[in-house]
Amino acid sequence: MFSIKKMLPWLSIRSKLIIAFTGLSVLPVILIGLHGIFSNVKLMEDIALENLTHDVQTIKENTANFLGNIESDLRVIHHSSPLKELLQSTEPSPHRWNDRLLQHLASDLQSFAKTKGFYYQLRLVDNDGDELLRVEANDSSGYRIAKKAELRDTREPFYFLLIQNLSKDQIAFVPGELIDKKNRRVPVISFAMPLEGVHGRVGILIANVYARNLFHVIESKRHLSVQGTIALVSGDGYYLYHSEKKKDWNKLLASRQEDNLQHDYPPSLVKLFLSGKVGNASEGIDEIVSYAPLFSAESSPLTGGSTTNFALSYFVIESVPKDVILASVRSSAWMFTGFLAIFLTAAIGLGLLATRQFTKPIAELRRGAEVISRGAYSYRIDVETHDEIEDLAEQFNAMATSLESHEREIQSHRTRLEEMVEQRTIELSEEKAKLETILDHIPSAVVLIGKDFKIQSASAALSGITEQPLVNIKGKDCSELFNKNGFSWECVCRRAMRSKKVESDIDQIIDSHGEERFIEHVAIPMSDNGNVESVLEIITDVTKKKRIEQQLLRTEKLAAAGEISAIIAHEFRNALTSIKMILQLRHETKRISRPVKQSLAVALDSISHMEQIVNELLNFARPKPMEFRAHSLNKIVNDSLTLALLHIDKRLIDVKKIFDEELPEMMLDESHLKEALINTFLNAAQAIDTEGVPKIDHSAFPTPSGKISVETKRVQLRKTLRDFAFSQKTMSDQADPIGHEVVLKRGSECGLIIIKDTGCGIDPSQLLRIFDPFFTTKTYGTGLGLPMLKRTINNHGGVVTVASKKNQGTSFNIYLPLNHET
Repeated sequence: MFSIKKMLPWLSIRSKLIIAFTGLSVLPVILIGLHGIFSNVKLMEDIALENLTHDVQTIKENTANFLGNIESDLRVIHHSSPLKELLQSTEPSPHRWNDRLLQHLASDLQSFAKTKGFYYQLRLVDNDGDELLRVEANDSSGYRIAKKAELRDTREPFYFLLIQNLSKDQIAFVPGELIDKKNRRVPVISFAMPLEGVHGRVGILIANVYARNLFHVIESKRHLSVQGTIALVSGDGYYLYHSEKKKDWNKLLASRQEDNLQHDYPPSLVKLFLSGKVGNASEGIDEIVSYAPLFSAESSPLTGGSTTNFALSYFVIESVPKDVILASVRSSAWMFTGFLAIFLTAAIGLGLLATRQFTKPIAELRRGAEVISRGAYSYRIDVETHDEIEDLAEQFNAMATSLESHEREIQSHRTRLEEMVEQRTIELSEEKAKLETILDHIPSAVVLIGKDFKIQSASAALSGITEQPLVNIKGKDCSELFNKNGFSWECVCRRAMRSKKVESDIDQIIDSHGEERFIEHVAIPMSDNGNVESVLEIITDVTKKKRIEQQLLRTEKLAAAGEISAIIAHEFRNALTSIKMILQLRHETKRISRPVKQSLAVALDSISHMEQIVNELLNFARPKPMEFRAHSLNKIVNDSLTLALLHIDKRLIDVKKIFDEELPEMMLDESHLKEALINTFLNAAQAIDTEGVPKIDHSAFPTPSGKISVETKRVQLRKTLRDFAFSQKTMSDQADPIGHEVVLKRGSECGLIIIKDTGCGIDPSQLLRIFDPFFTTKTYGTGLGLPMLKRTINNHGGVVTVASKKNQGTSFNIYLPLNHET
């Protein structure tokens, strides 16, 4: 059902009333006016169609009369005495024509053409295509007989094709263009009539009529008062005449592709126009069109109903724009619109005056409602209309009084409630502050993550662990904070959310200072009715714990190694002393043969080697105390290298040394440091692989097969270095197995010793074990050289780092602090 409220919900009451009043008064006028306009439009279209149909029929009749006159002229010529006499003179030979009779016929045709005035040419052509005579118009508006030399003697197949299917006394015609002597195009309608003798066809009578005469007939006075468009169209849709586009026949023939019926009308209308029926059309176009066939090959009186190979069907079409026909209707419509606007304005004005009696009290009620809605319950409305609106105002005032009473009660309750809320807020703030203080002083970070994996809150420890301020952390996605920055490799919160169980993980990371850290993540899902709503994640930096665990494990290994070393060294030393004394006594007697004496010498050398190993074990198990004095690091390194070179074949290994002369003196233990460096130099020499080198005379080929480089320099650390130095009591006193952590902070001044070799390198799987006691890959090694190097450097407060690539060599970097506190 129609409703103004549904259609225009934002309108006021006054607007709706005005719309209703105006609609009731204006709608009948609009309906009557529109009915009159549409009736007038229909009437005008019917009148235009009737006039157009009359005009088309008139054009059709005039054209038929025009063509009938030409037909009569041709039949008069055909039955004239000169032509009959000429045709009889061709007997018995149709190829022989009497010149006298031709001249006589030409004179008659010239007089006939002058009388008619609309012929361009009258011609006689024999059966071989030779032109026998031609009477044509000249520029002086007269007619001339063409001289014999001007006659054509070539066959013109056009006319023979035109009449080939005609029988006796039939006439064919077709539009065309001829070229005059000045090469000008002359639009004509060509008529052709076969001439028959006793023995059959002997020639053709041709009459070319000016096309403009046909145009004059088409443009004759019409019944329709307004100027319309007339077009003559061929059976294939091309314009032969168009009153607006083309008035010249030759131009029409030259622009057939652009000026055609298909170009101006839809295909359905074109088919209707060329259907051969008489009718009208106006639907779907902006014109009113009347159409009819002009004549066709089947019905033309000229052809006698026979068909030719040429399109002889033509149609006349007349059209008038609807705008022209309906101009008076449009003027009436504008006049009606003006009167309607005046009437509408008057109706709205009267509506405004009438509705004011309703809207003014309603506006007062609305204003009072707005005032009371803002809390002014003491406001009262004064309306005197003596009707239902006044009763409504009195009820409104009663409601305001009731609201004012309730507002006083609500205000009293509100005051008490605000006091309670304020007190409770203070208590909650104090509890929250206590909880935050407790959480902020816990070393572990406590993070609350929501169901959308966004960080809702976090304790202060998270800022120290992630190295980001809390302001930038809250509200971030947990994976964006942890995984993106390399803080963790997998988000345990998501795992806990999926599994609904406590999940934990420990990640090994490198912080912004380049230091290795171990971070433990524990994710605790917090459920509500079986659904995980949030996750509480506890993040702890367990780097120290992990290092202590690793140090304890290594300490236990070293303690066990020291205990075993001490036992083995003690037992072996006693046994070796006894064996060595017996072998020396036996070697010194004079009653043994030379071979036996040589064997005893070899055995004593082996005993000496075993004593050396026992001494190394004892030194490792019970190291001598460190004695630090000011020494030159360059001198100690150079002396150590000189001693090591006594055991290195310089012909096979090239040794290069680069010393920083600006290195200051440092607090060093010379004996321990020399011993450690010598072992390192010898290890570098032994690592150089010479097994694949052929046994050749090196005196003849002195080129070395390996290189060892030694370099010292003063450096400032770019990152913090850490190591663990075991106590001097580690190997002998199990009651105190723990050592201390060696830390070289970033920016510290250090003396650096770099020892590089081009040897076989260290396998990556063995690189972490090279400082373990007794670990060796050499056949006769003890595995104590590098552990002793590490212990010595650690006791100096330094750190040893190793870099190695398989089959490319190894580099030892020894960092010793310049300001070492002994």
